[in-house]
Amino acid sequence: MRKVVQTVLVFLMLLGCAAHQQPDGTTNVDRPPVILATYAPEVIRPGAIWRVYLRATDPDGDMKEIDSVIWQTGYGYYSTDITWVKKGDAKELAGYLYLNTPPDPTLLSDRFILTLLVVDREGNKSEPVEVPFHFDYVEPEKLPESWQDVAENRLGGILVKIQSSFRYNLGGEGDGYSIF
Repeated sequence: MRKVVQTVLVFLMLLGCAAHQQPDGTTNVDRPPVILATYAPEVIRPGAIWRVYLRATDPDGDMKEIDSVIWQTGYGYYSTDITWVKKGDAKELAGYLYLNTPPDPTLLSDRFILTLLVVDREGNKSEPVEVPFHFDYVEPEKLPESWQDVAENRLGGILVKIQSSFRYNLGGEGDGYSIF
């Protein structure tokens, strides 16, 4: 009986150490990153560089990467692109990702959705955020005042070569609009 009590006490002590309470009242159980806000113009001029602004935080301060995947009507999903988070941004980050777009007028008939999520070093993932976009011949939108403080903070590029579903269905790649 004494051995059982000792074993239970040791187990409870170890459990108490593993779930040490933090000053904010939470335990040190690993928590996922949180995407606080995003902004991107929904309409892009073909050939423009599209900027997607992002604010994220991680209570544990160990954000590792931003995962981006684009879905397109008539095509499906492009491969996932990974942008590594700089060590100084592992707790909080704010800035923009950019996507180079081809100057192809046949993109006007397609619709796209960019899905973003942030992953930490433990493999915890934020809730995904969807950012819809499409193309048209419009003037670029002005950046809202709430994003001006991070207007020049480049987080990285979304290195995916998009093409119109029209060109894809014709066999792709030989479209003459390659930007890479």
